[in-house]
Amino acid sequence: AISPTGEIFVSDYDNRRLLSFHNGSGRIVLGDVNCGRLFCSQSGVLYMLGNGEVVQKLVGSTLQTVIGRESLPADFCWAIDMFVTKEEVIYLLDYEENRILRINPAESLKAVVVGQTEHDSNLQNLFVTEGGTIYVSDWAIQKVLAFRPGYTGSTEVLHFPGTWHPNEVL
Repeated sequence: AISPTGEIFVSDYDNRRLLSFHNGSGRIVLGDVNCGRLFCSQSGVLYMLGNGEVVQKLVGSTLQTVIGRESLPADFCWAIDMFVTKEEVIYLLDYEENRILRINPAESLKAVVVGQTEHDSNLQNLFVTEGGTIYVSDWAIQKVLAFRPGYTGSTEVLHFPGTWHPNEVL
């Protein structure tokens, strides 16, 4: 994850630590942590997705839980990706249920489904625009899909030929 100031955060999964690099210097931010997917919001807050079901944010030199398992739907299985807007609204990509959840901690910790695909999908990555359009890559059907604000169904944006499988949307 890269902060707005250019600081680069790295999740060192095997050594269970969070690293930071800035202007050529590196340091250990946290040790003995269950590092997962990282995301730095536009306001500079670093978020970590641990075990695919807990969202934490870095506050000083500690991780503070923002979303715990109890805030997620009972059939929730595994978040493979997340995106955080500048308003600190959190989007989670539920891998097993092929859906996108939206959680606004400033209002409620209740997750709202804002997009869902068929069960033969394999969603890998998401990106949310300032206007609220959500883009996801679907590895199984070789497409990039868009979910418009107010609609849970998707529209096709790109379809890849042959054996191409989109894995990242930025």
